[in-house]
Amino acid sequence: MSISDELRDASLRYECPNCHQPIIRNGSWFKAVSTFQCDACKTKLRLGYSAKLALFERHDKAPFSGA
Repeated sequence: MSISDELRDASLRYECPNCHQPIIRNGSWFKAVSTFQCDACKTKLRLGYSAKLALFERHDKAPFSGA
């Protein structure tokens, strides 16, 4: 299974596993990044391929909340 390009411009939400601060970035950012730092607690985070797949799948299955 591959990561969808359809969500590259969508705002995706990832929660820091250390401090639970939401990290919201475009799908293209999550797709390209492998390590990054939480802005809140400064923990270095690694986002592997399987975690990226799960993140994109969660967003894809979320109910639409637009107006």
